[in-house]
Amino acid sequence: MKILGKISIMASAAVMLLAGCSKWTEPQSLDYRRQSPEQENPEQYAAYLEQIKAFKKTEHHVMFVGMEGIAEHPSSQSQHLMAMPDSADYIVMRMGNALHPVVAGEIATVLERKGTKTLLYVDYALIAEAWSNLEDERADKGQEPGTEEELKAFYRKQAEAQIARCNEYGFAGIMVSYLGTKVGTGSIAQEAFMEAVKAFHSANPGKDMVFRGGARNIIDQEFLKEFRYLVIVAGEERKLSLLPGRVLGSSAPTDRVIMELTVPSSDVPEQLGMSPVEAAQWLWTEVGNKDFTPRGLCVENAHDDYFCKDMAFKNVRAAITVLNTEPTVE
Repeated sequence: MKILGKISIMASAAVMLLAGCSKWTEPQSLDYRRQSPEQENPEQYAAYLEQIKAFKKTEHHVMFVGMEGIAEHPSSQSQHLMAMPDSADYIVMRMGNALHPVVAGEIATVLERKGTKTLLYVDYALIAEAWSNLEDERADKGQEPGTEEELKAFYRKQAEAQIARCNEYGFAGIMVSYLGTKVGTGSIAQEAFMEAVKAFHSANPGKDMVFRGGARNIIDQEFLKEFRYLVIVAGEERKLSLLPGRVLGSSAPTDRVIMELTVPSSDVPEQLGMSPVEAAQWLWTEVGNKDFTPRGLCVENAHDDYFCKDMAFKNVRAAITVLNTEPTVE
């Protein structure tokens, strides 16, 4: 894949190539009296956004950034989609049962103004936890465990409820997260969960779909071809080149790999595993790999990077710059 070299619209982030935050800082109140770039020079800012949107239509390494969707009115810039790094290609939103209208309204705005697509995070783990709690309640009451049919109906209904929020709020698509197994009751639950995903895809062929998790454990390997990207959760693993073989297996597509990293947070102030910048540098070393094709990165908790001491989204911005600046060969 031919990647663009030094991208002019990334220049503002080029000085940010340090790998991580040296010190975690608590959120601080923003000075809303300061003028934004749009307020200072509306015409120049509009031209800049047009460049951003044009760039996202080219062939390039992509960046996914994750954030939490909230039902309350946003109280921090980190809770606004429009505050996420301009050059991010996808925003992946985890949410509960509802989004505040201010947050929901930015899904269309960030797409129109920056060309950034927002994906709804659909989580198998949440359903598995809910089912486990239900089974515990049955046991506490001396009742029999749920039947296979009840399990299937539960997983299908819960998956459908999550997925329904995609069209309700106008998301561009879904990221389907599955870290389960394909044995025992796990196979029954998986099939019910994936049936809901397949039904969504059939009814919404124009929506983007991204898979996250254990691709090798998906029973219907052929269906994985319908996903635009396959996200591998790196966690604390630093030898990223070993992960595709372990996670994708022998049947899943290998030409659409996204590696997921994290950034430090107030709860976990140290960097776990590779930083986004290190992973971006690693990606360039694997461009010619014949076993798998790395297509970009995902920063799972990007919203935490807003509070980086030196600059908002320091790690993410630096990683985007590395991703889209082809290394020079000496």
